[in-house]
Amino acid sequence: MTYPSTNPERAALYLKAVHEIRERLRCIDRLLAGDMAPLLIQEFCQLQLRLAAECLAIACLAAQGDFETHRAFRERYEPGAIFRALEGLYPGFFPTPSIMQRVAEGQWHFDGDGHGNAITRDDIEQIWNLSGAHLHRGSAKRYLKDAVEIDLLSITRAKEKFWNLLMDHIVVLSDQVSRFHVHAERFGEDIRCHFLLLDMENGTARVEAYDAAVAQDTSR
Repeated sequence: MTYPSTNPERAALYLKAVHEIRERLRCIDRLLAGDMAPLLIQEFCQLQLRLAAECLAIACLAAQGDFETHRAFRERYEPGAIFRALEGLYPGFFPTPSIMQRVAEGQWHFDGDGHGNAITRDDIEQIWNLSGAHLHRGSAKRYLKDAVEIDLLSITRAKEKFWNLLMDHIVVLSDQVSRFHVHAERFGEDIRCHFLLLDMENGTARVEAYDAAVAQDTSR
């Protein structure tokens, strides 16, 4: 297996994960607008949120291109385990909201507020940790005793926070100098990436567009 080592390879894998997350969020949008039984809607949506959380953890790892330093990078899929391993090596690994706008030739503006109320690392870990309780009934005794609480509002809130981050965000790369910005349209198919190459001595940055064909098939 060949792991990504160059910035374009990292970006390609990252954008593939972003595309999969987007498809899972779109699935949640459709489920919430459908007419299935509320319990089924909740279970299907919880599964998609759980898998989207795992995809984001893999995306964070892909951005750094380091699949070998820590065992968790190769063998774990739980967001918490991957995040804990990443934070010791790459403190700024988690994507942050940022809308990138070109204001003039060679000049860019970055809005650090993004789309507001974006999902956080803690949110991702909580979604994953709690999803098991939503997706597994446990013992027969518990099944007979407990009433299943339907909470589609919480799913809607988590889904919207996920969208708010996914649509426009920035990622600090392992050298702590380079970054890339990602824009993923919610209602269109466009996914774009720009590399930001900082010159710390002169206080300037070079912006390079990166175009990659993102696989449209998320089936396994």
